[in-house]
Amino acid sequence: MPTDLPRVTRFLTAASRTPDAIVASVLPQPLVASALAGWRTLLPGTLGMRDRLRLYIEEYHDRLCAVALVHSGRRPEWVILALAAVPDPGGAEGSFKLLEHLSASAAHHGQLRVFGAVSDPTDGSSAGGTARARETFFQAGFYSYTRETWYAAPRAPLRAPSRTLDGHYARRRDAHDLFRFYTATTPHAVQRAEQLAVEDFDIGRRAGAFDPPFLVSGNPLAMRRSTTMVVGPEARIGAFGVSFKGADGHPHVIKARSIDGDIDLAREVIRATSLELPGGHAVTSPVRSYEEHVARALMTEGFREVATAMLFVKELAVRIEEPALAPAVVR
Repeated sequence: MPTDLPRVTRFLTAASRTPDAIVASVLPQPLVASALAGWRTLLPGTLGMRDRLRLYIEEYHDRLCAVALVHSGRRPEWVILALAAVPDPGGAEGSFKLLEHLSASAAHHGQLRVFGAVSDPTDGSSAGGTARARETFFQAGFYSYTRETWYAAPRAPLRAPSRTLDGHYARRRDAHDLFRFYTATTPHAVQRAEQLAVEDFDIGRRAGAFDPPFLVSGNPLAMRRSTTMVVGPEARIGAFGVSFKGADGHPHVIKARSIDGDIDLAREVIRATSLELPGGHAVTSPVRSYEEHVARALMTEGFREVATAMLFVKELAVRIEEPALAPAVVR
């Protein structure tokens, strides 16, 4: 109800200051506040208006235990932008119930998958809270399909490319080649979780592959795609890059990937895709565990590691194999 908004916003504000209170977030802990929403953003969805942001709360004896912000995009999937809970056993139980409820709600609305991300600290900090968060997602039927590490650069602009790239802005006719590049450079387990198709790379249409949490992560409500470029001949793409302008407190986000682990090419693409980003925001880049060459390219540009997360997905529908048909021999 709209009357719940004041205490929900207070709950989220307090949770953003307590690492153990953030169960899941599309942004790493230092930037988690940019994944949370104020009452003005939450109000349309609470009033029943058509809105991409959904709010779920779990309470016990009038005590608010957990809050989830969910984004519904143009693909048949929901993305958990943030899941916050009180840092005690009641919060863990409330998070589990909330995940169960929003999964059922997503299935009711015809969605096929629900995505989420849980912090995975490597230095041992908040290890107990992180373990509880992971276990909560596992118990709710989610599975982890990859890890993702965020890198951040100073606010100063990146350097310009040192050489002219044989590239162009992505076009509609690049969709098939981009899809082939994706399948050639992405592990099968990730492809199975994301379920991307050729049309998801069509810049002239929805280009769902470039929406979080697929090729790039972040809060889709505070990101606007700026540059999408393709490098190499049409017959064999050598690299691609995409950049997003961040709004409000959300950082700029860039994503690059090159074929055959080419670090130098990845570095040039990172520079090129950042040229049109305005100053005043930090520049970040999420890198997955199978993109080590991109991480090395980022570090040569002065980026530093910020945080690592485990990416989760829950499949709400079981894929049914179509029966194989064979020609009948008529005598």
